[in-house]
Amino acid sequence: MELLSNKIRELRFKNSEMTQKALAERVGISRQTINAIENCHHAPTVSVAIRIADVFSITIDELFSLDYDSKPARIEQPARPAVDQSRAPIKEPVRAADDLSQAPIKEPVEVEAEHDFGLADLRKIIGS
Repeated sequence: MELLSNKIRELRFKNSEMTQKALAERVGISRQTINAIENCHHAPTVSVAIRIADVFSITIDELFSLDYDSKPARIEQPARPAVDQSRAPIKEPVRAADDLSQAPIKEPVEVEAEHDFGLADLRKIIGS
């Protein structure tokens, strides 16, 4: 699991022992939100992270760090199929003309959901 850590507490104490309330007022968020971010219970939005970094006159990279636990930042997932893979046939109305707003609807055509259609197959189905 990745953990977003920060140096907010350290920077507050180096900066005249600034309170969470004072930092929250300067950033424009609640003290509770500053507490949650500081204690790594909440990840700030980009705009909040920028405003916190600006208060201390440092970059976001200097303020926050992301610990990956020796894992890549993004775990690759196998691609999900774009079409429902169920075997139930689908009945859809097929329009006969190019102008779909005026075209009459033909009888529904049964189509196997698992079949991969090419452009030629689709043209046969819609009759163009």
